[in-house]
Amino acid sequence: MKKVAVVMESWMRYFTYAWPSGMLDRIKETDEDVSLYIFNSSANWSSDEKYNKGEYNIFNLPDFKDFDGVVIDLNNTLDDDVRRDVLQKVRDSGVPGIVINNRYDGFYSVGIDNYAAMKSIMEHLYEHHNSKSFWFVLGPKDNFESVERERAIRDYISEKNITDCSFYYDDFDYNTGAFGFTTLYGKYKMMPDAVVCANDNIAVGVLAEAEKLGLSAPKDFLITGFDDLDKSRYYTPRISTMSYIREDAGYASMDMLLEIWKGGKPESYRHTKATPIFWESCGCESDIEVDPRQQMKGSILWNVEQEYFEGCKLALDSRLAHVNTIEEMIACIPESIPAFRCDAMYQIVDKNLIGLDKVEADIDKAALASQIDEHFLTNGYPDDMMLALAYGDERAGEVVGESRIVNGLFPLFDTEEKGQNFLFLPLHFRDKCIGYFAIKNAIYLMEQQFLFAIMNSLTSGMEQLFYRSKLAYLNSALSALYNHDSMTGLYNRLGYTEYAEKFYERLHKNKEAMAVIYIDLDRLKFLNDNYGHEIGDYAIKTVARLMMTIATDEGLCFRLGGDEFLILDKCISKEDIEERLSSLDKRLEDVSKRDKLPITLTASAGYVVGDPEDDTTLDLLVHTADDIMYKNKTARKMNRE
Repeated sequence: MKKVAVVMESWMRYFTYAWPSGMLDRIKETDEDVSLYIFNSSANWSSDEKYNKGEYNIFNLPDFKDFDGVVIDLNNTLDDDVRRDVLQKVRDSGVPGIVINNRYDGFYSVGIDNYAAMKSIMEHLYEHHNSKSFWFVLGPKDNFESVERERAIRDYISEKNITDCSFYYDDFDYNTGAFGFTTLYGKYKMMPDAVVCANDNIAVGVLAEAEKLGLSAPKDFLITGFDDLDKSRYYTPRISTMSYIREDAGYASMDMLLEIWKGGKPESYRHTKATPIFWESCGCESDIEVDPRQQMKGSILWNVEQEYFEGCKLALDSRLAHVNTIEEMIACIPESIPAFRCDAMYQIVDKNLIGLDKVEADIDKAALASQIDEHFLTNGYPDDMMLALAYGDERAGEVVGESRIVNGLFPLFDTEEKGQNFLFLPLHFRDKCIGYFAIKNAIYLMEQQFLFAIMNSLTSGMEQLFYRSKLAYLNSALSALYNHDSMTGLYNRLGYTEYAEKFYERLHKNKEAMAVIYIDLDRLKFLNDNYGHEIGDYAIKTVARLMMTIATDEGLCFRLGGDEFLILDKCISKEDIEERLSSLDKRLEDVSKRDKLPITLTASAGYVVGDPEDDTTLDLLVHTADDIMYKNKTARKMNRE
């Protein structure tokens, strides 16, 4: 099975479906064993550089050596470094690369001849309509197609010695036309013979603004567009344009790869067909028939699809807003499969994203939580990632969390079926990479332009949940800092106030006896005065650590003061308590010998057992245990002396 990577960027938030559509048409026509792997970014609509970096990171996902060919359309990419990096990686891979509507050293190219196409428009206006003055409302100065169209314009006006010209540059959208008209008309207060626009969107913007001033084409000026979008055919007046089938570029790209794989040597540039259509906006009539009812039918059906999808998306947004864990969020996504109309969905995420809400909030892990989003990469993907969701594919069913590690794209996305496509979209919190989303056979989503809305919902839902979980996690950690002793990790006096009485009441209610064990580290002052506070602190931490080993899982351990400790625990018997305290003495002795401490550590203890049948208060039990401990401590001191 041959694998072809398609690296592309949407125009604004609109997916350029024509390229993969044309490629799939050629694959189906030839019945070749080829599948497409599409890596799509949507960065150029946003002014947030960190968001854009997160989008562009999807281009770091593929290792182009894993593929048999690469097709590239980065004409909408505003970051030159991103474009250069992708092109260089493809060159380094040694895999044949084909660029759509652009030209780069070392690559084959396909697309219409923008230069010749625009020149034919200029010839029509100048020679057929005798236009001598022009406004040129053009797209981005660094876009290859716009540059080629402008180059044809400048060469033609130079050749014909046309001097009454004004230029306006911006983008390929409606606003470019509207602002371009406002700017140029505000400057000259009169219309030229013709307005030449870089595309149909711009032409509509010019016409709409002109109409506000009572100006119209072709009565007051001629106007042309480019690209033969639907709006050129159904606007009033119909807009003269340059028609071509976009899918032809994808078709030709696939055709060139098939030829290369079979040992052929195609020409470095292959032109696809472009045909001018001159309509009412320049005073002409075309013999192309336009059926407005058919267009309306398509619009109605699209609106029906849009309404259905929007309803499904709103339902998904609602579910995402109410989930409490990443796993719950992932589990609700497959419910949207009917609306997505794809064969399978995969969500692969950074391991740091999974299970944050499940981690116990102790002090060390709280520190990790406060830093966890800093562990997400901002360039590239982790070597090992989690397959958080695989749904709809016969191999996976639904897989959640830790159950599957993914390292690279393959073999997970290998397929034995010819003509399949996998669409890869970035998941990120601004510039922080959290993973990627893959959709198998996303034809419907690509064609209906639902991709951006889906990814926006998923990413927003994940981000809100992540930071909500992180906030709860940090609040828990702060609570732990508040009621825990910083040296030992045991509960402090505030922890005693918060938890001790509740523990006692629960045991009392269940008619269970409670052991109250008061412990005091012997000779702490002697250790501090003679060997330093470092040794004294070590002794305190040692007693605390060993205390926790003699308490049951349900027991609570407290440090109430410098050398005073308390255990509240279920009581099996007094013999059990005696055995635990004897174990504590033995372990203190063993640690002292092992660590070569200057003295053998000992601890004095006193305990009482609360009778669940009487109403003795917890404070009285603790006070009694403290008195017993003090008497034992005094006796030990006298024995030492």
